[in-house]
Amino acid sequence: MKARTIQPVPGRDRILVVIPVHGEHAMTHALLDDLRGELESLDVTVVDNRGDYPQHAAETVLRPERNLGWAGGTNYGTVEKLSSDHLAVVWLNNDTRLSRGFIGGLVRSWRDTGGGLLGPFYDCYWDHQRLRRPVGVHAYRPSARHFAVPFLDGVCMFVPSGTIDAIGMLDSETFAPIGWGADIDYCLRARSAGLSVVATRLSYLHHEKSVSAKQVYAGGLKEYWSRGDAIMATGMAAKWGDGWRQLAEIDPATKQTPLPSWRRRARTSRLRRFTQPSASKPRFRLSS
Repeated sequence: MKARTIQPVPGRDRILVVIPVHGEHAMTHALLDDLRGELESLDVTVVDNRGDYPQHAAETVLRPERNLGWAGGTNYGTVEKLSSDHLAVVWLNNDTRLSRGFIGGLVRSWRDTGGGLLGPFYDCYWDHQRLRRPVGVHAYRPSARHFAVPFLDGVCMFVPSGTIDAIGMLDSETFAPIGWGADIDYCLRARSAGLSVVATRLSYLHHEKSVSAKQVYAGGLKEYWSRGDAIMATGMAAKWGDGWRQLAEIDPATKQTPLPSWRRRARTSRLRRFTQPSASKPRFRLSS
């Protein structure tokens, strides 16, 4: 069955970026500097789960009364700030660095494919998104190649407003408190709704991976990974049955996904034209 496309809504031309944080302020500020040169009109919101984030410049800062975690913080920032002006929201980890034109690449991939969810290639875990020979973000050369994938790593997801209208938000309750599995669940929900999930070579990021977890859990990364894996397995089995790994195309033996190939190239779809940003200057400026 051909996946249905998510169309741009006339009059919506801004993109909301939601970044949940728990410490590591310098890393968040460096990420915001990466966003400085984007040509899209961005509204950047930082969800401060620890309550001590120092504002860098023009970003909005939300301070929930408690640590909501990754999924809860992402939902909170989206519900509070997503408006009728936004054509999409980008859910983004703070322990990342971005290739040049990162947001623009995601927008172009959406325009090319009509995907219901889109994400970048990266240098982290899942093989279906991992660049075979990872490079630094400043050395990366984008390529207009898009791949249909079983799911996207929650480190970054481009979510058109129409997708949120169709399937709602992340399930932050089932996968609490760490959130592992909420990204896979969200993508399976999108696919069940007839939407395609796409990874694009037009955008690339570096992920430091689990930086905040070193501070949050007494057992460090070992405890974080152990608890996260158990939460994912229990939550996914409860929602999708014991065969959830097959749905997500995760090999039980290797705990990995298939490499991208030409057979998985995403279908292209002509979306209705919408206003493109001017190349004359960035639309998100980190200065008052």
